[in-house]
Amino acid sequence: MKRINKVFLVAVFGLAVSLGTAKVYAATVNVDGGTWDYGYTRPINAYSKYYHSYNNHGSKVVNVNNGITAISNAEAGIWSNAVIGTIWDPATFYYNPTGYY
Repeated sequence: MKRINKVFLVAVFGLAVSLGTAKVYAATVNVDGGTWDYGYTRPINAYSKYYHSYNNHGSKVVNVNNGITAISNAEAGIWSNAVIGTIWDPATFYYNPTGYY
């Protein structure tokens, strides 16, 4: 099953490159009073962004295989934007709606 997922991811990534789209896999959700946008983009990045209009907040993304971590903190009304180059490895995505990491 892992091989099928990797082959599918490579195919989707190749299609995205050929079509010129920026996001390979992404999700945007309204959660805890803010907006969380996370996923994978080209060229080979994993990202976690969070926006909250009245709280200091943060976002974090972690490469599951090697532990590389990116953290971004922001004041109210500004997007936090954590990014690592990790599309070939799985990543874990986080947000913090009430403070900094």
